[in-house]
Formats: sequence, C-alpha cells, structure tokens
Amino acid sequence: MKQQKIIAGFPNQNAAMKKFKVLLAGVFISSIGSGLTDFGLAIYILNRTGSVSATGVFAVCAFLPAILLAPVGGVLADRYDRRLMMILGELFSGLALLICLVAVMSSHPSLVAICVGAGISSVFSALTEPAFKATITDLLSAADFARAGGMVQLASSAKLLIAPAVAGLLLQVTPVSSLIILDMLTFFTTVLIIAFVRKGLVSRKRAVANLDFISEMSDGITAIRSKKGIMTMIAIMTITTFCLGFVQMLSKPLVLAIAGERELGILTTVIAMGMMAGSLIISIIKHPKSYVQMLSLGLLGCGVFFALIGISENLVLIAGFGFMMFAFMPAIQIGAEVLIRTNLDNTVQGRAFGLIGLITQMGYILAFIAAGILSDLIFEPFMLGSSKLAIQIGEIIGYGVGRGNALLIIITGIGLLVAGIVTARLKSVRTLEKKETTHETFTKSYSKGL
Repeated sequence: MKQQKIIAGFPNQNAAMKKFKVLLAGVFISSIGSGLTDFGLAIYILNRTGSVSATGVFAVCAFLPAILLAPVGGVLADRYDRRLMMILGELFSGLALLICLVAVMSSHPSLVAICVGAGISSVFSALTEPAFKATITDLLSAADFARAGGMVQLASSAKLLIAPAVAGLLLQVTPVSSLIILDMLTFFTTVLIIAFVRKGLVSRKRAVANLDFISEMSDGITAIRSKKGIMTMIAIMTITTFCLGFVQMLSKPLVLAIAGERELGILTTVIAMGMMAGSLIISIIKHPKSYVQMLSLGLLGCGVFFALIGISENLVLIAGFGFMMFAFMPAIQIGAEVLIRTNLDNTVQGRAFGLIGLITQMGYILAFIAAGILSDLIFEPFMLGSSKLAIQIGEIIGYGVGRGNALLIIITGIGLLVAGIVTARLKSVRTLEKKETTHETFTKSYSKGL
C-alpha cells in the first residue's frame, strides 16, 4: 500500500548517487513492511471468507484510490516540493493503517473496516508515486536511468523476496495484527530517512506555480498525446497490468489448495528471487542496446513462464516457473519507463506520470474484479465438474480445487506472451528510441528544469 520513494535536487551526480543509495535503504525497509501487511491481510481475508472475490474487493480498495488520485499527485509533484509530498504521503498512509489494526483486533472483524483503512492509506500514497518517478529525472543523468531502475527494483523486491517468508512464519505464532504494527513502524522509519536526507537540499520552485489544476492536467494530457508511441506504450502497459493482476489474485488460492501458509510464504520468497536476479542484471548494464527489445523480451518471457505456472501441481516446478517469470518483470517496467521518460519534458513529468499511472494501473483494478468473478463463478466450478472438456483439460493440468485458477492463469499468461510478440513489431514504439538519443533528450529537459 505504499509506493517507492526518492529525493531530488543534487547537481553533482556522484553525490546524487550516494544519496540515492541511502534512500534505497528506506525503500528496502518500507517494502518489507508493505509486504507483511499485504500478505497477511490477503491470507486473513481468504481464510475467513474462502472467496477470491472478497480478496479482490480488498485489493481494489487498497489500490483504486491511489490510482484515481495519481493525476492529482502528479500536479502536486510538479508544483510543490516533491520530497515534502513523499514525506506527507508516507506519514499519513502509515497512520491510516490504524483502522485496519483495530478491525482485525476486534471480536467481530469487519471486512468493510479493513477495506476502509486500506483505502485511506491508498489515498495518501497517491502523493508519493508521481513525485518519485519525476524526481529520478531531477536527480540522475539519463545514462543512470536503467541502472537506477534496476537498483530500485532490487530494493523494492524485498516486498516479495523477504516479507512473504517472514509473514508466513510469523502467522504460525502471531496474529495478523502484529504484521500491521510492524508495517506502521517501517512507514515512520522511512519518513525519518527522507527527512534526514532532505536536510541541506535546495527545493526547486516552478515559475508557473499559479497555474490552475485544470491547466496543469491539460499540460499532462498534451505531453502524453504528443507522440503516438507514448499512447501505444500506455495501451501495452495497461494490457500488461491486466494480465499480471490475474496472477497476483490467483496465485495465493492456487498454492493454498495444495499447501499451507508457511509453504506459500516460502514459495513466494523463492519466486521473488527471480525479480531480484532480473533487477540485478539490468542494474549492471550501463547502456542497453535497445529498450524496445528489453520491453518485448520481458513481456515474452514473462508470458511463457506465467502460463507454465498453471500446468503443474508440483511446488518445485511452480517455484521454478515463477522464478523465471519474475526474472523478466523488471525488463518490462524499466524498458517501458525509460522509453516514456526520455520522450517527455522534465517540467511535466509529474503530471504525465500521474496520468499514465491512472490509465495503466486500471488494468490491475479490472483484473482484481474479473479474476474473482471468473474464478468463483466460472473456472473453479468448471474444473470441479465432470464435463468432457473439463476432464480433458484435467488430464493435463489436474483436477479439483484450485485447478480452475490454474486454467485462468494459463490463459492470461498466453495473453501476455502475445503482447510481447506484438510490441516488437509496432513502429510507433520503435520510434521512441529513434527520434533522439537518450543523452540528448535528458540534456535538454534537465537544462530547462535547472
């Protein structure tokens, strides 16, 4: 329920990178805390209701406010001190978790109260995401974009690399309320880190601070419509988030059908090592030959192993396929983000990324809703039935509880694979790399920003 953080304002790139690495420690701590709450509450709701749809409702409440308010956060990120926006967002987002804590500690836990707390926390997290994305351009040179992206992905992967295994073990001996408390502590730790690094930094003021909200939103819309390739990228990333939303919703009930919470936590951690490996590889590549190829390969590889997750009921194979799927995910995010970033002027990046986030992350919301409905009402009953088609499919992927979710994962994985093949052939996307070199684009926008 929190987004990643970073601070801007360093003219010297060596000093900026050092400060950037300090802030990664905050991202790392924050990611672990978020992962504990996300994992714990999802399992808590799934166990109490036995419904993927109920878990989907919680996921929608946790993410939709931040998505809808992303454009507002983008305007604020371009108008005010981006560092202050992140501090306020983190602080109040952490305080909002008190509602979730009270709800789960009640003698009559309320799903509504949990969703309300998650929703309020999400509202304040909307202040952080656009500011984070925009300040990467402020702080680092274009040559460091891919490296920094890999480093951020590496730190952020703690949410899936460390948190699930820890949460799975803690849930054996302590209630979910303990996980929420730990998460709240990480919020405040991150705020202290941001505040500490912020000392001595000069805030950059915009000369157009008197623009009204509608005008600034219009500037963001104009920026993302300025190139056909950017619009195409937005469509591709929306399709991608839609497919990834399915595996996010269905993986837990899929594994819990054949194993327990502890095994799920350990399995999730093992799979997340793939993201760490992929992020590490990208972070050491200083000058990738083609970000379009990086994006396309990421989609293709992710789709293939995504689909394979649903084939087997063997935990070792699921872990292996999941590891490979996650290894390709950083290539998708970093490839897409660099292509868009280097084709947008720095002065409108907060607003532009806010709008892009609003559009692309709606794919997750649609997936959270669709996955629950399709799982509970169609695919799970279908694979528990005795129709000829279900029997034929069951001979390949298995029968019984959880196999409907497996079939749904296979279908969406194939969709992601197709998206990767199509992306490599789109002329409008390839032109994003050809019009200007990354260095030239950054030099122009960075000079204007200063």
